[in-house]
Amino acid sequence: MSARRVAVIGGGLAGLAAAARLRQRGIEPVVFERADDVGGVVRTIRRDGWLIDTGAAMAAEPATIVREMLDAAGLAAGTVRASAAGAARYIVLDGAPVALPRTTAEFTSSSLLSIAGRLRLLKERLIPARHTLEEESVDSFARRRFGDEMAERMFDPLVASTCAGDPRKIVARFAFPALVGHERGTGSSLQGSARSRMEARRRAKGRPAGSWSCSAGMQELPRQLARSIGGVRTATAVECVAATVRGVDVTPAAGVAEHFDGVILAVPAPALAAITIDLPASHHLAAIVTLPYASIAAVSLGFRRDEVGHPLDGARLLIPTIERREVLSMVFPSSLFPERAPDDHVLVTAFVGGALRPELVDATDAELIALVQREAAELLGARGIPAMTHVARWHSALPQAVAGHGERIAAADAMEAASPGVVFTGSWRDGLSVGEVLLGGIGAADRLLMRSEWKVR
Repeated sequence: MSARRVAVIGGGLAGLAAAARLRQRGIEPVVFERADDVGGVVRTIRRDGWLIDTGAAMAAEPATIVREMLDAAGLAAGTVRASAAGAARYIVLDGAPVALPRTTAEFTSSSLLSIAGRLRLLKERLIPARHTLEEESVDSFARRRFGDEMAERMFDPLVASTCAGDPRKIVARFAFPALVGHERGTGSSLQGSARSRMEARRRAKGRPAGSWSCSAGMQELPRQLARSIGGVRTATAVECVAATVRGVDVTPAAGVAEHFDGVILAVPAPALAAITIDLPASHHLAAIVTLPYASIAAVSLGFRRDEVGHPLDGARLLIPTIERREVLSMVFPSSLFPERAPDDHVLVTAFVGGALRPELVDATDAELIALVQREAAELLGARGIPAMTHVARWHSALPQAVAGHGERIAAADAMEAASPGVVFTGSWRDGLSVGEVLLGGIGAADRLLMRSEWKVR
């Protein structure tokens, strides 16, 4: 009997992780990617000694199963660990960067919160748990459990730096599932988090920790996965996915239908609307494709090291909305990884736009560069003309887990239940971080194999 074949629609991180997992289990994957290169929003630019990641510039150390998959794909040799500066973060307070506290004890002594704000934070353990607020926003959850200052100074910029969303609309249980789970499990998000950190340190003893990237930039991650998988077809959009008696037919644009035993749909939710999908329970797609997405611009500036007053001894700078800045956050890749900038230079990448300022994404390159240069001057003490500038725009790139997101996940579950050979994966379903997306892809492949009951190794 010939090997089972599975179509993977989408060559981003989720689709590639799913395909790599299938290959490990003896299934032949065929990846269809409509763009000319794999990686989705993970892109790396090399120019005149600069190495610029216009999407994710780094990732947290992933689950063991993900790291094992990456190493098996040949990424171990090209993995670089963040410098000691990677553990530090900054946050803007009254127009100036201050060190971001990392523990509750540090928060209670930090200038980030007033005395009243610190006392309110310490009261968190006394706040009654609420178990039925399924649609509670991040802003409401943070104010209820930690107080107004923590909501405005901490949770707001965290949402901005992860999904570029509005914390008044993003649902807390999707944005901060661990914190919400700790409240429901132990009655206190702080106590639950402390116990979870202790347990994580115990389990991770001896394992790498902190942030990592690839020596050639983050796009080496999807490219190396694609090389290890084989059977990746770029510049190949899919026009139709249709159920058959024996499996699924996939029809590329300007191509002929090709038969597969199963299909993994690993594209952004709105992109599903561009594919004719003829599957059992496909009426559920109407809920999925309406998921809102935020757009963002990544503006990278290179400076001489002596032209930036701030030491840049950290991974990123978070910027609360109440600071009334035009930048959501900044990252400092050259402080973390080698060869991101020429000698005696530094690289700063700022993110602009998002759900609260979508109009900024469509400003001209010159306007965005001038905006970020002004913010870098005021916040980082950057002066002079940048030695390098680069602007990348990501339209409708970041899924927004707003009210109704649970119903969208349930709709995907219903379609999977109706078609054992069909599964969904991607950042809209599994989480936004690099590790979450990769783990989601692995999970999608495992669900497909389990539901299909194929004999695999």
